[in-house]
Amino acid sequence: MQENFVYVPDRDTIEKTNIMKFARKSGLSSLASLYDRADTDQEWFWNEVVRDTGIEFFSPYEKVMDLSSGKPWGKWFVGGKVNISYNAVERYRDSEKPAVKYEKENGERGAISFRDLDQKVGRLAGSLLKSGVSKGERIGIYMPLSVESVIAMYAIMRIGAVAVPMFSGYGREAVISRIEDAGIRHMFVTVSFERRGKKVDLLSNLRNISGLSLIVSGHAGEGAASMDDMISGGDYVKSVETDSEDPAIMLYTSGTTGKPKGTVHVHGGPLVNIAKEVKYYMDMGPDDTLFWISDPGWMMGPWSMIGANVLGGSIFVYDGALDYPEKDRLWKIVEENGITLLGVSPTLIRTFRASGLDRPLSGIRCFGSTGEPWDTESWMFLFQKLGNSKVPICNISGGTDIIGCFLASHPAIPLSPRCLYRGLGMNVAVYDESGNRVFNRIGYLVAMTHLPPMTRGLWNAREKYIETYWSRFRDVWFHGDWAEETDDGYFYLYGRADDVIKIAGKRVGPGEIEDIASAVTGVRECAAAGIPDNVKGEAIAVFYTGDGRSEVQERIRKAISSKLGKPFAPKYVVNLDSLPKTRNGKIMRRIARNAFLGADCGDVSSLEDPAVVEKIRSAGNDMMGGKNGGE
Repeated sequence: MQENFVYVPDRDTIEKTNIMKFARKSGLSSLASLYDRADTDQEWFWNEVVRDTGIEFFSPYEKVMDLSSGKPWGKWFVGGKVNISYNAVERYRDSEKPAVKYEKENGERGAISFRDLDQKVGRLAGSLLKSGVSKGERIGIYMPLSVESVIAMYAIMRIGAVAVPMFSGYGREAVISRIEDAGIRHMFVTVSFERRGKKVDLLSNLRNISGLSLIVSGHAGEGAASMDDMISGGDYVKSVETDSEDPAIMLYTSGTTGKPKGTVHVHGGPLVNIAKEVKYYMDMGPDDTLFWISDPGWMMGPWSMIGANVLGGSIFVYDGALDYPEKDRLWKIVEENGITLLGVSPTLIRTFRASGLDRPLSGIRCFGSTGEPWDTESWMFLFQKLGNSKVPICNISGGTDIIGCFLASHPAIPLSPRCLYRGLGMNVAVYDESGNRVFNRIGYLVAMTHLPPMTRGLWNAREKYIETYWSRFRDVWFHGDWAEETDDGYFYLYGRADDVIKIAGKRVGPGEIEDIASAVTGVRECAAAGIPDNVKGEAIAVFYTGDGRSEVQERIRKAISSKLGKPFAPKYVVNLDSLPKTRNGKIMRRIARNAFLGADCGDVSSLEDPAVVEKIRSAGNDMMGGKNGGE
């Protein structure tokens, strides 16, 4: 692999990184020895991480981990009292350093200090208590990444309630399904924000929902509370001493069924792990400003916010388009706001590459990336053109269900295109179908033990949690990604091993799409699948039986776009006489996808109508302009 390295840090660079300093402070002579000990001595390792990141517990924990109820139900920092909001905000309450820097699409720019942030968070938290919000109650956040969403997130966690952020691009039905599942009574919402000069209206998506109280940023109107008034008129409260295992955040992730899954994350383990990742992978220090292009509803929103602030650094938030009003808006944002750490998606870089924007992003000393696998050309474009062949790419991969990363490259190791590295202390491996660890071949990405950031279950779905993550291999977390591990600790990803679709890094279950399409008049039955796309990574294809008229196909597109959000509008809508189904009626999405791409579908003899494979293959050849491998 040595010949493929394009970034090779010298000894001086390595010694200056946070991860190497951590190894030295721990009495270890090399990064390899740090990784090995982290995997084999979990109690030692996580203790050292707490010390090195400076996380403060109100009451010390009695033991690092407790697996007595079985690995799937592991507990961490047992008996300790700790609060995410306290560690990210309140303990810096005397600091005038910027905690949050912000810019809006209209050019408005500014910052608020840790002192000011603490006051706003404390007063809003006091108003929430006065409104009757109780510990453990789920509170929704339907906002773009903004100062207001940061304040709301921290205020909720400060009083021991549970923050439930939702993607600001979701449509009404997607939001309602999550509100109902989580039992949400109170929801923070932005009236609207600008995107490419046009207003994106969020408030209207929440009107007239029974039992839901709105806390509005902007002009509240009748029947809603003003977030500004709650901040200005609230009585300041301190962070409650939550237990390490008390829930703090619930993030929704889409599986292969129609119902989204609520992953429950607690105050202790995720806090320690996020601090570890941002400090050692992104190499963040207190003088850095981190901008991860994301949304509060995606894992990287809370991850970057908490990680930056816990370490005493600044988080930058922006709620507009990165190519408006000029295509190079991102370059100006970076330069004018002193951003030093930038998290991007492969989709964004493919867009820049296609548009010819190839000048270096000055001031960036580390790129981050996640959300989807890289292609070599786009990775090299980021490294050579935007990073001037000097800036390392911290490629990380994990998921909503662990609010963190199983794999991560970082500035202290050599990097080759698309590469990841084993996560520090994450006990990751690649297994074959039989549960044997394999190297230099593609298999399933797993974690061989329970870890601090793992979800403590799925909301109201205890059995589903075990089935999803712990049933494939005994006492091993099955993550659902195709991966390859090399002999020297590097990893490469090859997409999902299940049917989950990723659109520009945003996960959506095919069942959620199919539920919407099936409700369209003229549709009898349907199947959804992800199709590789040069810009978004994957695009949605909907295969359906029923009325084949173009207006029906357009109604399918509009229904999905309206209810899930514009990013999820299908690129391909394919009318068929029948779907690829087994004789017992199971729809085979994998076969529909492979046939559409002109790929090998394997044994199709079990299908009710094997001839449908060639019909889908022909449709794919026509729609993709012969690029699906068809004749």
